Amino acid sequence: MSGKTLISIKSKVYCAKLNISGLLLIVIDRENNRIIGVNGVFISGDSLKNARTNISAVDFIEAITIASQQYAVQKEYFELTRNYLLQRIDQKNINVLLNNIENSPIAAVNEVQRIIKSALNIDVIDVYSEFDSISNAQYNEIIIAQKIDSLTLAEQVEIAAQYYDNDKKLTEESLKKSKQDIGIAVLYLTSSQYNGICFCFINCATRKILYCFCWLDDPTIVQSEIKSSDALYDLFSRIVKQAERPGKFTPLQHEIQSQLWKIPTDALLQAIEHEASALASQLFVDLLKQFRDIQVRAELHRTDVIRFHMLYNPSQFDKKDNKEEGDSKLDKKLVAVDLVLSPTSGKKVSQLQRGDFIYVLIDTSTPYGYDVAKTLNLINENKNTPVEAEVYSVNYNKKKGYTLFVKITESLYGKATEEQDIKVKTKLTVSGEEETSSNASLVIGIIAGLIVIIIILLFVLLT
Repeated sequence: MSGKTLISIKSKVYCAKLNISGLLLIVIDRENNRIIGVNGVFISGDSLKNARTNISAVDFIEAITIASQQYAVQKEYFELTRNYLLQRIDQKNINVLLNNIENSPIAAVNEVQRIIKSALNIDVIDVYSEFDSISNAQYNEIIIAQKIDSLTLAEQVEIAAQYYDNDKKLTEESLKKSKQDIGIAVLYLTSSQYNGICFCFINCATRKILYCFCWLDDPTIVQSEIKSSDALYDLFSRIVKQAERPGKFTPLQHEIQSQLWKIPTDALLQAIEHEASALASQLFVDLLKQFRDIQVRAELHRTDVIRFHMLYNPSQFDKKDNKEEGDSKLDKKLVAVDLVLSPTSGKKVSQLQRGDFIYVLIDTSTPYGYDVAKTLNLINENKNTPVEAEVYSVNYNKKKGYTLFVKITESLYGKATEEQDIKVKTKLTVSGEEETSSNASLVIGIIAGLIVIIIILLFVLLT
């Protein structure tokens, strides 16, 4: 498992007593000894007890997604498990687990089973796990896939229309047919003085160039930035950042980049359609022939427009204040949060009102969320602890369920989405019934006291 910094634990779970089965993916950053992701699904019945675990983490996530669409989901069991893993599993537990994964897989399987038993507070449960190492790029693919799955078609059209000249009919047609409309040409430039990497993006449906980026530098510096194990979008993000830095080749870099926009689109589209990298290489050689002592090698790729927007849209690399998606009306910094459940004594999401106080966990699976939790001193001994938050708004949508916004501090708000009307942990306050009972007892006590005083006064007067 050497060479990759993330460990994935793929587990299938079956509990006859609770009549549930499930799939669970746990991702651990072994360099920092912390859990960075918990994904899964629990359903009614035993349909998942024989599910495959000897597949890649990306395929396992796909199995989780399919199961959540096909079966009756028991979300509270997954929430209990996820919250337990994120709150109760400290660095010591993770060290033990990682050591067992490396040296004693059977002990690791038993350790995962013990953890899930504790999370669900059940004695008899079958848990089988397999372990894999994955790269950050592979895990990013999982996160992107989940984000895409969470979007409705209307939301996808809204995102993608900007790349189709705001033609929503054409956009929807492309999305429904899962077309890989975005062509990517990656150019590797070499010369006696410099090396370079360029990216050109073209929409195959509208036949228009979307973006071109180019970076030139000393050969040793460029070669140090290229790693064979890197995902294409990781390489692109580095190229964008490097291209923004001024250097001795910057004027030439800008000149070459401006030439890339002049590529004959019909010829490039033909090369992309037939996956003809040699043809594309010759197109760019002819385009850049004015630059002496330059050699060009082209690689061709394709992707869909939503993935292009999430992975390659250059605006995501702009230097802006940290901002999370959410209700723009808040005009505050926003962070993703998970609700802390309380199945027995909690309050249903639908019953929450503005001003109620509940407990949430800041989602630390992203660098932004982890930094926020760290700043608020919520990371103790590598455990994420809940924080009290005031309910700002609760909105319901038939497709997405409940969306909550909570106020954590004056300048920080949290956003949570729950498909079901679950019970959440609220701040301990005197309930309405207890308050009524207390008031009634107080009135009775006052009346009783007055009666005693009257009796004493009558006794004194008569004697």
